[in-house]
Amino acid sequence: MKDSDIPIINAVAMEMYQIAFDHGFHSDSPKPGSGEEATIDRVAKFVSNLHGEVSELWEAARKGKLKAPCDKEGCDLNCVEEELADLVIRAFDCAVVLGVDLGKAILAKAEYNKGRPFMHGKTA
Repeated sequence: MKDSDIPIINAVAMEMYQIAFDHGFHSDSPKPGSGEEATIDRVAKFVSNLHGEVSELWEAARKGKLKAPCDKEGCDLNCVEEELADLVIRAFDCAVVLGVDLGKAILAKAEYNKGRPFMHGKTA
């Protein structure tokens, strides 16, 4: 990744927020750029929704259905594709509401991870 990727990532995050907003998911969220902090309850909803997507992915894996077709009408993805996309979309949306420069944060974290030891000192 490079610095020039930051605006692209942030534009995608804003688009994911806008789609959620247009579908009524931010009636209790501060407007992006307003300087208003999201409440702990709003953050809890984001975390719960992210956890829900992780759980859906885990359940598909546990049942051996990662490559099964998505169960939503008109969705041409398999289960693993859909759930991973949902995780990323929710994370992008959350970042916009919380005022996080996600492009910058991803780049910084990737650079940090490059300098970490093999498996971060873990054995498994």
